[in-house]
Amino acid sequence: MREENRKIETRWTGIAALIIGLALWRAFFVDGSTNLLGNFTPIGAIALFAGAKLSNRKIRYLFPMAVLLISDLLMVSETSGGFLYSGWMWTYLAFIITVFFGERISEMIKFTTIFSASVASALTHWILADFGVWFGGGINILSGMPFEKTMQGLILCYSLGFPFFLKLAASTILYSFMIFGLHKFISRALEKRELALR
Repeated sequence: MREENRKIETRWTGIAALIIGLALWRAFFVDGSTNLLGNFTPIGAIALFAGAKLSNRKIRYLFPMAVLLISDLLMVSETSGGFLYSGWMWTYLAFIITVFFGERISEMIKFTTIFSASVASALTHWILADFGVWFGGGINILSGMPFEKTMQGLILCYSLGFPFFLKLAASTILYSFMIFGLHKFISRALEKRELALR
């Protein structure tokens, strides 16, 4: 039992270190929509991994939300005096849905399912977050005025957000392969070590 606990601790210590590092990267090195790396974030991958690998259902939803909240607070503290950015609830809803996507692939984790879930996560974020921008009176960067509450205004909002969807999709795919790959590598290494000791 003690050896089994040590294997679990070793496996999750490496994953936790990677997740913390990625969250700090988002908080301190990616400053938001004006940055070349804006939306190039690991949060989607963290949410997918939590949904697929964490056994406690409450923890698998709370953990990525906590990571997102902490990194958001660190980012907001440097840019404004408010609690969070406008429309934050749409972003959080998108990542809650991403955890659900992770649950759906938990029994068949492979290249294609990770890739598909990553794209679905980014697509969900784009649809919900940009709807929130439009619905909440977000500013059209082309005119400096709020988006019109028309179908044309909504389409324009989505079109302006499309480049950020592409960056989020690319980052979620990349970070998902990193996190799931590291987990598989550590798991196999521990299994080989166990066999060698028998």
